Amino acid sequence: MGNSIIVLVVASLLSFSVMSIVFFGLRAWNRRKHPDKEDIKETNRQRREREKLKRETKQKVNAYMRGEKKSDSEQVPNGKRSGKYKKKNKKK
Repeated sequence: MGNSIIVLVVASLLSFSVMSIVFFGLRAWNRRKHPDKEDIKETNRQRREREKLKRETKQKVNAYMRGEKKSDSEQVPNGKRSGKYKKKNKKK
C-alpha cells in the first residue's frame, strides 16, 4: 500500500511536469507564429538594437568564461549617431 502511494505521487508529478513543459513550449511557439500588438509595434531599428545588445552580451559572457582579458579599445556605444538622426529643438 505504501509503495503504491509513492508510485502514484511520482507518476503524477512527472505527468504534471511534462504537461507544463508542453504547455509553455506550445505557448511560445504560438507567440512566435502570431505576435501580439506589442511585438508588431517594435520597429526594425529597435529589433536590430535589441539583437545587437543580446549578441554583444553573449560575446562578453563567452569571453569571460574563456578567461580572456578585456580589450582596451571599447566599441563606440550605441546612440552615437550622425547629426541627421538628432532630434531638432523646436522654437517655442
